Amino acid sequence: MSNGILQQKINAGLQDHPAWIGRHTTIDHLRPGIVRTVQAHPELSPALQQIKETAIANLDQLLPQAIAAMEQRGFQVYLAEDNQAAAEYIANLVGDGLVVKSKTNTGKEIAVTSRLQQQGATVYETDLGDRLAQLEGKGKSAHTLAPACHLARVECAQLLAQDLQETLSDDPELLVGAARRALRAVFLQAEVGISGANAIAADTGAVFLTENEGNIRCVTSMPSIHIVIAGIEKIVPHFADGLTVVRSASTYGCGQDIGTYVSIIDGVSHFSHPAMDFLQSGQGPQAVHVILLKQGRQQAIDAGCQSVLYCLNCGSCLNTCPVYSAIGDQFGYKYLGGRGTVFTAFHTNQSEKLEEAGLSLCIGCQRCIDTCPLHMPVPQMILQLREEKARTEGNGWMKDTVFSLLGANALKPLTKIGRQVQGIALKQQQQDAHLRFNLEKLGIAGMPQERLLPTLSSQSLPERLRNKAPLKHPRQRVALFAGCMVNYAYPQLGVDCYDILMANQVQMLTIAQEACCGLPAIMSGDTAAARTMAQKNIQALSAEDYDYLIFLCPSCATTVKEQWETLLADCGDQQLLEQYQAIQRKVIDFSDYLVHVLQIQPPLLKDSCTVTWHDPCHLIRGLHISQEPRQLLQQLGLTLQEMKSPDSCCGFGGSFSLFHYDVSRSVNDEKIAQIADTNAQYAVTGCPGCLMHLKDGLHRNHSQQQAVHLVSLLAAAYRQGGGDQ
Repeated sequence: MSNGILQQKINAGLQDHPAWIGRHTTIDHLRPGIVRTVQAHPELSPALQQIKETAIANLDQLLPQAIAAMEQRGFQVYLAEDNQAAAEYIANLVGDGLVVKSKTNTGKEIAVTSRLQQQGATVYETDLGDRLAQLEGKGKSAHTLAPACHLARVECAQLLAQDLQETLSDDPELLVGAARRALRAVFLQAEVGISGANAIAADTGAVFLTENEGNIRCVTSMPSIHIVIAGIEKIVPHFADGLTVVRSASTYGCGQDIGTYVSIIDGVSHFSHPAMDFLQSGQGPQAVHVILLKQGRQQAIDAGCQSVLYCLNCGSCLNTCPVYSAIGDQFGYKYLGGRGTVFTAFHTNQSEKLEEAGLSLCIGCQRCIDTCPLHMPVPQMILQLREEKARTEGNGWMKDTVFSLLGANALKPLTKIGRQVQGIALKQQQQDAHLRFNLEKLGIAGMPQERLLPTLSSQSLPERLRNKAPLKHPRQRVALFAGCMVNYAYPQLGVDCYDILMANQVQMLTIAQEACCGLPAIMSGDTAAARTMAQKNIQALSAEDYDYLIFLCPSCATTVKEQWETLLADCGDQQLLEQYQAIQRKVIDFSDYLVHVLQIQPPLLKDSCTVTWHDPCHLIRGLHISQEPRQLLQQLGLTLQEMKSPDSCCGFGGSFSLFHYDVSRSVNDEKIAQIADTNAQYAVTGCPGCLMHLKDGLHRNHSQQQAVHLVSLLAAAYRQGGGDQ
């Protein structure tokens, strides 16, 4: 049932084109300023990381310290064990009165607005975006910083006009002015103001809030009762730490040095002389209640996912997440995106909620880590949750069967069978093919009839190179870890690599017993199967003598270099570990090897043209390689035209594009549009998986541009004999 609900959410997100436009307009507006301001303040991120790590590690001590400091200053503090307790406490304070509320993610978490409305209270959202979403009536928050970005200007005008009972144009300035006029009267009448908190200083009890609209300043100072709702993770050790938090929230959320308004609430306002008490109503609330929420926080810490509590809710991760870009607020639960999915695991004990939140939707591109001020390892936490789910519930018969076969290294015989029968299912078009019928109707997700797929080669790479004569006096010996795609779908890429190395007097070995690297199993949480694959590969790789282990697939390279280390950490086999460590030291991407080890000067391609480069996610963020491929392209005499976001995900994600092809295709369409804008003749990449997906996308979009692997262009230059150096 949960898979069905998730698919319904995906469909809703993909079909809401106006919301897609709104998201992209908002993100395109925010990102340039954020990038500039972040670059101008490199000190913020490490300082913030230190603050949050210290705070969460010492939360047991800081929590009672903060409570004592707040109570000493006149705050009334309630420590709520769960959402229901927090909502009930607030409901008892409010009754059926008029409430003005500012943006608070913790308030959304406990559903405070609906709880108060159930008992007759009137709750007025004062953040303009939240107010528009409230008037829309769908309970929708489309973005952390821009909750109404899914609404067009004309829709905003209609909602406000209906609310205010007046005619309004869709001019933004006029709309903001109309909303403010309505708010002024509400602020003066409201009995209670509800806010969140960006930070709470344990040493002084001060509550920090930052904003750009001024509504929070009014919410916290004009009503007679102010209620603060905050998760216990908002507590930081010192007053100065709170200032760092609010600065970081503005920098990474809005691209500002600091928010237009920063409010620091240090207790209940009062006069030192009783004769001045008659002015109290103009000086702030008579009572301040702080509700500190514990729900799920300790469970996250106990599970080793404490970094999910570092989050500022700045929304920076959403601005680069390809899945959020495709389906918007349908990705997550309570909180948006991958972080929201992780939080779900500790917010509810219902496993189906975790799947509905999008446990399977993280594509693993890791852009969120780069853009997060705290570099939260959200993809790694999601993998941890997938592992737990796979251990307790399995992955379903299809994945369990596939990973079992891969663990038994049965891919080679299976591909031989596949070659014989692929003509039944595939209609070949040159090197690629379409399905003859729609496998989605048979329950195989990600296989619509129009999808362009590679055919299985008649020979694997080792078979194609079997009769090649070795060099008599090679300058080096390297082994190629081909990976499944190169071995069985694109062996010509391996032949291209072989020819380039032979031209540079390097002997290339292939590993006949090579197994899958294990990444598909890792991404699905089946670490046991992945560990078996790693062990089989280590045995095969250790039987050969070579100087470097090179890769044409960066996904395989990062798996061997990083994931195997985690898989084998507790294996207890010292000999296996030593063999792996020897292999690990030799891992290198082929472009890195050509540029920094061989330092080649390739011949010029005779037919120069314009190309654009797509950075595979595992290459740029896993292996940290970006300039080497570009250098090689320029050495070939090609004109490099960069696309808008060369490091944005193409949508492949390995098995992700099989089980969520609809999302994958949407992500891919964005990449294809960027490629089209360059007018380049070739889209070049360094990953066979990206190559496959780019080919599919270009074909679907009826493009005349072509996708090619970098190694193919280099091999073409060497085979031509090249032009002048």
